[in-house]
Amino acid sequence: MVLNKIGNINKIFETKKSNSVNKANTTGSSSDSIQLSTEGLKAAEEAKTLQMVRETPDVRREKVEAIKKQMQDGTYDRHLDDKVLGLVAGKLLNGIFSE
Repeated sequence: MVLNKIGNINKIFETKKSNSVNKANTTGSSSDSIQLSTEGLKAAEEAKTLQMVRETPDVRREKVEAIKKQMQDGTYDRHLDDKVLGLVAGKLLNGIFSE
């Protein structure tokens, strides 16, 4: 499987200027905290998804071997395969044109 571009992944690697932070009152007890914007959370999720896609093998050998064996035995159901392929293709097209 080859994916050329997923969302705005390139934005993750771009550096942005940081805003200056005012020092808090040092006499009281303070704790550090961070807040992530929705854009940052979305970018992190996209990066995680991209990493999963990169780590997933393109070919599942066990599936290929099982189908080869079925074809040799004469038990491979080509009509079922066409039906599943049609369902997947329909979902892909709906996903592409709904965006």
